[in-house]
Amino acid sequence: MKLNIALGILVVFLAYITCKNLQKSTPATGEPNTAVAAQPEPESGYNWKASHVIHGENPDGAPTRQFGTPPRRVEVPIDALPKATASHKAYLSSGWWHLSMAYQPSDTLVHRNYQHKWLQFRQDQTFDILIKNKVVETGRWNWDENKNEIYLSCQDPYINNTWSVTDRGFLMIWKGNTDLNVTGIQIRVVGNGTPPPEN
Repeated sequence: MKLNIALGILVVFLAYITCKNLQKSTPATGEPNTAVAAQPEPESGYNWKASHVIHGENPDGAPTRQFGTPPRRVEVPIDALPKATASHKAYLSSGWWHLSMAYQPSDTLVHRNYQHKWLQFRQDQTFDILIKNKVVETGRWNWDENKNEIYLSCQDPYINNTWSVTDRGFLMIWKGNTDLNVTGIQIRVVGNGTPPPEN
């Protein structure tokens, strides 16, 4: 009986010491412990040097934090590349391209900014963004042969960027993992020979 009481007192004492050590968040000087304090985020809450960085706690079982912030505006160096090859001009201008799906781990709703958009490329290296078969914007494009990247310059922050391309016939995957594009967004781009629907 005495042994059980002694063990109980020891367990309570160890639990007390452990809790006290875990609760310490300020040193003896009374100043906040900078090693533990959360780092301030930029005004918008968006880290522009990476896709999205989540600060603070997200307890087990809680939904993943989502960000609906558009990618930052970048200047796409269209004119720094030589003109696109005739084969790339013919390939892209062969029809309409639907941005059918998009994915980003920290914004699983990012596809809502793409699915209603279609692109129509022209051989003069301009392109239109269409919604419901109506042109909403015109931009410029180019192709980096060495890196297999498409360069798109326009006002739409979800499209304006450089994209690493994996292409299989008239299906492309654009990936936001280039020297300029650090969004981490992946877009499924499907070629179509018929115009986009009007609804």
